[in-house]
Amino acid sequence: MKLKMFVAMIVVFSVAAGILAASYAEGIIQDVLINNGTVSWSSSPINLNGETYIPLKESASNLQLTASFDVKTMNALMNYGENELKFRLDNDVLSLNGKYINIGAPIKIINNTVMIPLDFYKQIGMTVVLRNTTPLLFKPVDGKIIYKVISGDSLWKISQLFGVSIDSIRQLNNLPTTSIYIGQLLTIKLTDSTFNYSYDATSTTASLFTAPSFQSLVKGYLSYGTKVKVTGKNDLWYKVSTPKGEGYLYKSSVIIPQTVNDSAPNSTHFNNIIPVDSSMNTTEYTTYKVVSGDNLWSISEKVGLPVNELIQANGLTTNSVLNIGQVLKVPVHKVAIKKVMGSQYGELLDWFTEGQYVIPVGAIGRLMDMETGLSFYVQRTMGASHSDTETLSGSDTAIMNKIFGGSWTWNIRPMILELGGRKIAVSVNGMPHAGVDGVPLNKTVSNRSGNYGTGPNYDRISGNGMDGHFDMYVLNGRRHVDNMVDADNQKMVSVAGGLQ
Repeated sequence: MKLKMFVAMIVVFSVAAGILAASYAEGIIQDVLINNGTVSWSSSPINLNGETYIPLKESASNLQLTASFDVKTMNALMNYGENELKFRLDNDVLSLNGKYINIGAPIKIINNTVMIPLDFYKQIGMTVVLRNTTPLLFKPVDGKIIYKVISGDSLWKISQLFGVSIDSIRQLNNLPTTSIYIGQLLTIKLTDSTFNYSYDATSTTASLFTAPSFQSLVKGYLSYGTKVKVTGKNDLWYKVSTPKGEGYLYKSSVIIPQTVNDSAPNSTHFNNIIPVDSSMNTTEYTTYKVVSGDNLWSISEKVGLPVNELIQANGLTTNSVLNIGQVLKVPVHKVAIKKVMGSQYGELLDWFTEGQYVIPVGAIGRLMDMETGLSFYVQRTMGASHSDTETLSGSDTAIMNKIFGGSWTWNIRPMILELGGRKIAVSVNGMPHAGVDGVPLNKTVSNRSGNYGTGPNYDRISGNGMDGHFDMYVLNGRRHVDNMVDADNQKMVSVAGGLQ
């Protein structure tokens, strides 16, 4: 059942729906005007499967609503007064004050931004119109839709925009003539499209409080099965109308009848490869002359290239013998700097096409923890499907250990890697593994860290007080154990990249 069957709304279009679809045929709109204000979106509104999507957080903020996205639950939460709207990522079922409702199109993450269907705002009582190909959203203010006159406006243009008559605008604003001026606030129409949603429910045996707190006064006591009407939700409390009057019931005291099934699986957005714009990247070629002592592995590290790519570029095999003076062809990947969501965030780089070249084996950078602000120096020491990383010194190890709470853990955290003048969004785990500090690289040892048992020592930097290495992921990095994308690391990288 559609949300419009549950809420009152008045939506006026001056352009037919067919034109709306045509307007977004190109797929990208540069800006959206909300309440006459131009917003520079962190992610431009786009068209997807016939639906126009706009950024959730920014659009809600400009309508004086609050909205946030939780990467752990993959739920978006919006509050409109004492109404709570909870969206599930890639799901068209909305929990509205605890009641499941089908809204027709799911919220999605596009370009690292949580996007919501534009039509949803019509369904909760906003007025949506189009100026040329640009949508404008207006929130009712005291039962009125108010418009601020801009340069080039006339009463005729405004009346066409909103689909109302010139006379009605004049009457609502007591205008003696058709003259208007820039900056003038005009009431365009009266509307009862304020959000006013309620539904019938029942209570358990419960206390009815005067405020959403156990410390507030008790207004009365309800017996099991008492009919109540839910009119809002405040965190863990439902606002209700009851035979004892209006008040608040704790969440466990409200029995909600559900008519819509919310059985869809959780989103797999972070389990999959996340697209990255690589259109500005280029590849050039240089050469390398083999010197005494070289082998394919040492050369690949010198030129910052995966050994398999060096082999392929030169038509060699892992068993090929190199000759002193032999000239090898070396691809050089120029990875364009990506636009970031803000100065506190990092670039989102695809590991295989970008990250492994920007962070080659041997690269040294500084990791900054997003929550604490603490930083320490690290080096990529190995790793093919993500960066196997080590701290540079004992003091760096101590700082990293402090960031992870004073003990090593497999927990992961979003961080920013500062390297070569770039800031890169990464996910870092806090468990050094697969090595013993002070033992030569690749020597067989029996007590490798992280319960890795006997095997080659994968600790490359001696004397840093860290046994082994830790994992550092950029977007679309893969686990060593099964070569699969790791959803939790994808989430943390996205957070470091400004997901909102």
